[in-house]
Amino acid sequence: MRRYQEPAFRAAYLVLRDAPEAEDAAQDAFVKAWGALHRFSAGSLRPWLLKIVMNESLNRLKSRRRRAAVAERVASSGGSAGSGLDETVISREQAELLRKAVDALKERERTLIYLRFFLTLSEQELAEYFKCAPGTIKSRLSRALARLREAVARDYPGLTLGGVQ
Repeated sequence: MRRYQEPAFRAAYLVLRDAPEAEDAAQDAFVKAWGALHRFSAGSLRPWLLKIVMNESLNRLKSRRRRAAVAERVASSGGSAGSGLDETVISREQAELLRKAVDALKERERTLIYLRFFLTLSEQELAEYFKCAPGTIKSRLSRALARLREAVARDYPGLTLGGVQ
């Protein structure tokens, strides 16, 4: 558990953007992994565990969004929520725009980008995570990055993706 605690928290945080909730999601994922350990087959433990963490985090995110939609309907005030963006720091603004661009992608593309670039899983680990060939990962990643570039060019023209090619 200690070996994978930090990557599990980081994976959950990338999805949830809330440290306490990410800690809870990672902890719940460890409990679920422990209970499912008998189903773990040969291979690397890291992708298997991170898949459980990502699924737990995505479920929590969907639940949070449903609760927010219900609260918004109940309130029906139409007020805008604060973005929490620090307007004075350009790098934070760029990070927020990038997060929004990534969030606009399909769930599988988003997960692939999170795991590859934020959690630095190798192509082999990604292949194990998605249960497909490494070549499939390369093509999926290429398409996901192309869609990300399109979204940035269309919706966030001031944002540069730096070294992401």
